[in-house]
Amino acid sequence: MSVKHAILTLLSQSPRHRYDLKVSFESMVYKQWDLNAGQIYTTIDRLIRDEFVQEAQEKESELKIYRITPKGKAELQKWLLLPVESSLLQDEFYFKLLCAKQLSFKNLGEMIKQHKELIIKNIFQLQQLRNSHVFSEENEAIHYLIDGKILHLEAEMKWIEMLTEN
Repeated sequence: MSVKHAILTLLSQSPRHRYDLKVSFESMVYKQWDLNAGQIYTTIDRLIRDEFVQEAQEKESELKIYRITPKGKAELQKWLLLPVESSLLQDEFYFKLLCAKQLSFKNLGEMIKQHKELIIKNIFQLQQLRNSHVFSEENEAIHYLIDGKILHLEAEMKWIEMLTEN
């Protein structure tokens, strides 16, 4: 996840304080990703340095607010159009499986069983998360994200079942 681009997205909607950025980010991702205040502070500093964001003082308060610049809007548009790379064979479970095969690991069946249980648990958690939100235009993206992740996990489960059949 790109904290830089998350901040640019939020600032493209409206100017915000640093704390407001944290709260807005957590709301945007339905509290599924942690973002600590330190990450926001250091990222804002870099965005100002790179002229993607400008700082302003609010008249009624001493809080600083931040606005996206035209250069920041261009950066956000460029990033949104970049395809997302997927690691083809760099999967931690796949790597553990390779290591276990190299060692003729005697507990391979238990390792696979535990991984299947984790997948089932993750699918269940995602289904609960999906069912806890009423579908609307405002949250359709999180529903698509959840559905996509469930499909990936189901495909992984099918792959593991193929492994155990051989």
